[in-house]
Amino acid sequence: MSRYWLNSSRISGFAKNDLIFIVKTTRGRHSLPKAEKGNNYLVLSFYTNQMGTTKYVVLGKNGKEYFTTEKSAEKVEDFTFKTSTVWSRAKRLWMDETYVPVFGVHTYDYVGMPYVSSRDGKSRLIKPLGKSIVNGTWINKEFVHDDDVKLFLSSSFAPDATKKGQASEAVTFRIPLWIAEKNGFFSDDKSK
Repeated sequence: MSRYWLNSSRISGFAKNDLIFIVKTTRGRHSLPKAEKGNNYLVLSFYTNQMGTTKYVVLGKNGKEYFTTEKSAEKVEDFTFKTSTVWSRAKRLWMDETYVPVFGVHTYDYVGMPYVSSRDGKSRLIKPLGKSIVNGTWINKEFVHDDDVKLFLSSSFAPDATKKGQASEAVTFRIPLWIAEKNGFFSDDKSK
């Protein structure tokens, strides 16, 4: 029983924007390069694979992506992302290089707001501009470039209950390439 507590208290998991220190090079496999032992990295995202290993996509000071596993790192306790200019700069560099600009259209919701919002207010229902996607797609502000979040979440149109379900205004924002492709914001097929 004491062994369980020692192992579980050593590393309790990392969250997005946590700073971690790599204590050993992971043996895991991934398409990204491995995070190097002795360096700090910023956590971008994480997932648990089919074998039960939690893998973390992390960011180096150079603005490049790496990966590590939970057992190969420790959290840097005295770190706050919002006050770190070094890591904010690295994340901005990464976003500028990997996010793509897209156009989307808000839709008036049932009470006349010029956009359809999730209950927590962090996601918007967006239809790709010029596409025949009927229902649109939900995009969370966590996936929108930091410079575009305010525009993405707001509208310059006034509420109008008579326009329920109609197209509202078009907005441009930057999101990761894989989200843009998955949700029909553009495609490589020139015939479409």
